[in-house]
Amino acid sequence: MALLNDEKIDFEGTVLELLEKEGINKENIVVLVNSEILKRELWSERKIKKEDYIEVVSFVGGG
Repeated sequence: MALLNDEKIDFEGTVLELLEKEGINKENIVVLVNSEILKRELWSERKIKKEDYIEVVSFVGGG
């Protein structure tokens, strides 16, 4: 079973499909798969495997 930000998920599909299913805003985020940044253009191609650890990191502006 894969992990998404430390939560177990049972999901088959691409990273992009997962983000859409979870309702994650794709504008200001970085996706890491197994601790490596996944380029945005590969989100629709990269299939999630049961041993993957996916992290979604968002950027917050401030001053």
